[in-house]
Amino acid sequence: MAVVALAGLGALLTSGGDATADTPSAATPDPAPTESSEIDTQLALYAEERLKIDELSLEFDESPVAWLVADFEWLFRQDQKVSDPNLTEFSAQTIAAQTKTFREDLEVSVAAAQARRVNTSGSVTEGIVDTAGRGFIDTQWDAATTCKDSERESWQTTGCIKKGDSLTVHLLPESEVSEWVRDFTVVHELAHVYQRADNASVKDYRGEHNDLLAQGLFQGDVEAMADCYALTYYDEWSLTNGDDSVGYGYVCDDDERQALRAWASSINAPMQ
Repeated sequence: MAVVALAGLGALLTSGGDATADTPSAATPDPAPTESSEIDTQLALYAEERLKIDELSLEFDESPVAWLVADFEWLFRQDQKVSDPNLTEFSAQTIAAQTKTFREDLEVSVAAAQARRVNTSGSVTEGIVDTAGRGFIDTQWDAATTCKDSERESWQTTGCIKKGDSLTVHLLPESEVSEWVRDFTVVHELAHVYQRADNASVKDYRGEHNDLLAQGLFQGDVEAMADCYALTYYDEWSLTNGDDSVGYGYVCDDDERQALRAWASSINAPMQ
């Protein structure tokens, strides 16, 4: 009987022991996440956002204004930060959250560009701008009220790019200017957009076109360079057409046009 009793007790202990051994693994909460596991979670979120950003970036792949669409230098700095072995939990959370905001803002820009590509006005100037910027450059016919008056007597400002908004071209209504003024002005202003995009593509904000100006090309002047871009684009050799004169008075030569074409090619700026 003792044997039976021991066997029964043994069976009970074994069963109870098994139950006791199983219970903690099923009922005890998971250990509190460590700082390392939280960092890994945030890095995974960052990686997801980066993939989404890469997909969105296909919308302006090889665009001359890509560097103006968003602050990609900031994004590249985050890539470096997340590779830091000493990255803290707070920094990881901040980077992941800010990158999500970056992606959301980029989605808004891409959606607006997609809607803008259709040339809703049916105008010549909007068609040129939409094609050049793949929808990321806006066209407004409000130069009379938005742009500064010309400092030259008897001259009228026909277009501009505002300091705080590099992706909007301001023009006079097409009905108020000749075809020559219309066509020249829009390409001249686009040249300024490309100059700014060129600057935005480098950390010191000094794009390659500044080297051309420093060499004395285009009289060292951004306006003369924009004139040259328009003249080269249309293969014209005069700033005057009939009764209409445009630009800043300097007509670039063959060497300058060759240098300008090389620069335009390097930043994917369109050239006929």
